[in-house]
Order: sequence, then structure tokens, then C-alpha cells
Amino acid sequence: MDLSAGTVEIVVCAILISFSVFGNLLLIYCTRRCIGEHLRISFILIFSLAFDHIVNNLVVNVLKIVYASGVGFDSASCKVLMFTTIFTTSLAIWFTLYIALLYCFKVCRVVHPPVEATRMNHRKCHLVLVFTLWIAGFAVCCPVLPYTGMIGNLTGGNETYQQHGVLNYSECKTEYRNEQLEFLYGKLFLVAIDLLPLIILLLVGFRIAYLLWEHKMATYGGIWIGDDTTETEVLRACKLVLALIFLITSFWISHFVLMRCLKHFKYYYFAPSVKTVLLSGYSALSPYLLMLINYKIKVKVESFCGKGEKKPVPPAAVSPSVEVSPYA
Repeated sequence: MDLSAGTVEIVVCAILISFSVFGNLLLIYCTRRCIGEHLRISFILIFSLAFDHIVNNLVVNVLKIVYASGVGFDSASCKVLMFTTIFTTSLAIWFTLYIALLYCFKVCRVVHPPVEATRMNHRKCHLVLVFTLWIAGFAVCCPVLPYTGMIGNLTGGNETYQQHGVLNYSECKTEYRNEQLEFLYGKLFLVAIDLLPLIILLLVGFRIAYLLWEHKMATYGGIWIGDDTTETEVLRACKLVLALIFLITSFWISHFVLMRCLKHFKYYYFAPSVKTVLLSGYSALSPYLLMLINYKIKVKVESFCGKGEKKPVPPAAVSPSVEVSPYA
């Protein structure tokens, strides 16, 4: 069966939308049911990241399906496509970095417990910071809007480009008024707001990996002291955060190399589909990892899937007499 490039991209976008919307809506629903008297910062970040993923798929990928179906684009649709792509990609990186920093701090307190327990509640500060990230993402991406639009057919005489270039949205481009603005904002600033957080994210990932290794090698003076449920949850969450870091960095670097370094990649038949997967693959896979970060969310997801809800057993309810030690 001979499938056109447009058909392939429509199928890819439909699959990504299905996985992302289902996973993120389920994540939001189960997280909402876990909220009690106190709203955890991890829940706030999960909400923000899931909502960002839903916007990415319901706006960007739906517009791509419309365009690949042969429906013409106007300048307004082009502006929405470009702005939403940059906006949601940057926010996904920023919120993932925020989650990684949060669990890096938590695992650091597990491996190196503080001398005095801190009782300070920074929830309001986190709420302000999350809101600030949304505003900052909108502000730094807004300059793209006045320079984006439909600029006509750029295909020239290249038949391969004419056949597949429309799926790369060649007529929907961002053209700046001068080369200096294009370099400073279009090539330097927009790359920096993604690349710098990614570099920090990788450093945080190495720090988390080192702390996990340090916890694994700790002997506590050769005395086995058992496992704490809270510590176990933090350690499991940190391993999932490492998986999130690997996903988002690999997708972003692959997209950057293909789009910026391989100039002729856009002429290939499969280029539009590959570009779509690299831009939206993280939003389709990450919610299924985020469901496992918090134990309460994990229980709610299992309950939703029909496995029955299990009530967590508090550590105080476990009798010391039934604790099993490897030295027994």
C-alpha cells in the first residue's frame, strides 16, 4: 500500500494525540482525587506539565492534521502553530527541571538527613514560581507572533520539496526584519531558553544518580535498619525522574540536530513524521511515568484500571516483631 507523506503524518499525529490526551487526562484526574487538605508541590507540577502536554497535542498536532489533510492555512493559524510549539516545548523543559530539582532535594535529605527537622511551608512560594513560569513562557515566546505568517510558495523547482515540503510547513515561516534580530532572538535566545535548562537538567540528573548510588552503598555502620515507606517512595520517584530526563533530552537533542545541523533532512519522505514524534513524543510518554512517581497517584490509577484500591499501611502499624532482617 502506497501511503503519502500526508497520510503517514496524520496517522502519527492521531496516535500521539490519543496516547497523550488519555494519559494526561488520567494523570490529572487521579492527581485531583489525591489532593487532601494540603496541596503538594509535586501535584502542582504534575498538573502544570500535564496541562502543557494536552495543549501541545490538541493545538499543534490537530493543526498539523488539518494542514496535512489539504486544508489551507491562514496567517492566524500559522502564528498559533509556531507560538504553541515553542511555548509548550519550553514549558515542558522548565517544569521537568523543576520536578527534577524537587526530587533531588528530597533524595538529598534522605541520604544526608538534616540535623534539625525543618517545618517551614513553602507552598505559596512554589505556587508563585509556577505561575511565574507560565507568564515567562508566554512573554519570551510572544515576539514570534508578529514575524510569523504565510509567505507563499518557496518550493521552487525541486520536485521532491514540492511533494513533501508542504508537510514541513514551508509556507508557514518566521521571518525577522533584519539578520541581527534573527540571530539574537531567533537563533540564540530561543535556543538558549531550552538548552540552558537542559544542561542544568543533565547536571541535576547526574547529582540524583550519584545520591542514589551513595544511598545504595551506605551501610549505616553495618546495621540493617529496615526501609521507610517515605524514603522508598522518594527513591522510586528519583529513578523515574532520571527516565524523564533521558526522554526529554534525547528528544530535544535529536530534533535540534536534525533540524539545525542536517539541512537536507526536510526533503526526506519521513521527515515530517519524525519531526512530529520528536516534538510530541515526550508529551505522549511522560504521563505514564508521572503516574508512578507518587504512591497515592499510583494507587488511584490502579483503582481506575479495575485492580482495586489498596490502602497504604502506615509504618507505625507494622509490628517490629514481624520485620525481617537479612542478619536474622
